[in-house]
Amino acid sequence: MDFKSISSLISKSNKIFISSHINPDGDSLGSSYAVYHLLSQLGKDCMIINHSPLPKMYNFLNKENIFYEHNSETAAFIKNSDLGIILDIGDFYRLGDVALLLDEIENIELLNIDHHNITDLKKFDYNFINTKSSSVGEIIYELVINEFDNYMSKEILEGIYIAVLTDTGSFKHNNTTELSHLIAKESIKRGVDTTKIYQSIYENSSRSRIKLLGNVIQNLKFDCNNQLVWFGVNQDMIKEVGGSNEDFEGFTDFFRSINGVEISLMLYDLKGKVRISLRSKGLYKVDELAKQMGGGGHPYASAALIEGDFSEVKKSVLNLISNYINQTKK
Repeated sequence: MDFKSISSLISKSNKIFISSHINPDGDSLGSSYAVYHLLSQLGKDCMIINHSPLPKMYNFLNKENIFYEHNSETAAFIKNSDLGIILDIGDFYRLGDVALLLDEIENIELLNIDHHNITDLKKFDYNFINTKSSSVGEIIYELVINEFDNYMSKEILEGIYIAVLTDTGSFKHNNTTELSHLIAKESIKRGVDTTKIYQSIYENSSRSRIKLLGNVIQNLKFDCNNQLVWFGVNQDMIKEVGGSNEDFEGFTDFFRSINGVEISLMLYDLKGKVRISLRSKGLYKVDELAKQMGGGGHPYASAALIEGDFSEVKKSVLNLISNYINQTKK
């Protein structure tokens, strides 16, 4: 699959839905926003439909009410679509309820655009994957400049910029490319308010988030000669500060910045399941760990969902990481 093939596929389709993973992040949302505005300019009937609601920090993207949470109305739109453009999922079933609906439908073509290696490619009719891209946003940028350059707009660049900004850790992670900075340059040139975007995403914390952060800091644990920092989160902690599940997003990245730490680990207790979030500074590839837990992701940012009691999962995960660090040293 190449950009010209994607262009032809879009051109022959009239009704198109866009979707991404559960608990969408800046890359999935920014890329969806960019694709939506491209399709709108091309005269397509399109909708962004996700399993999860739009995170509050990204409400500034929804002035036109273009992000929809999956429901009976959006299900009807999907069933009548010619094409589904699926972005940044890593695994088909990370689409959540959207994936379950698609399993029941046979007449919709699905295009997967991603920068993750995924194993269930047969779920899609078409796949465009570039693991060297910092983000799906970079792929969308290349698609637009190669096939739809006359349609490049401030709105499209705004979405792409958000995707690149967030997946590169504000251009500081080692997945940042020359193209990442070129996109930033083009965005500023076209009038994208990069300062406002940064403030909306990174300088807009709720009081409950700060309270939760303080509580977590007091209970941080260090292992493996302080190379591993880890913490647990549960619903009681979130209720105590009057917060929501959005409040702990980014904590794993934050604690990775501690001097001497190489891996940061979060364990979120879901009562019967534990959500694992892993971040690495670069010495260790945490996607290898995540795969052993049934998850996946990038070498330095990965996740998994493990069934089981929190204490048992915690014990096994800590043992796994400890053994991995010791073996890697050797």
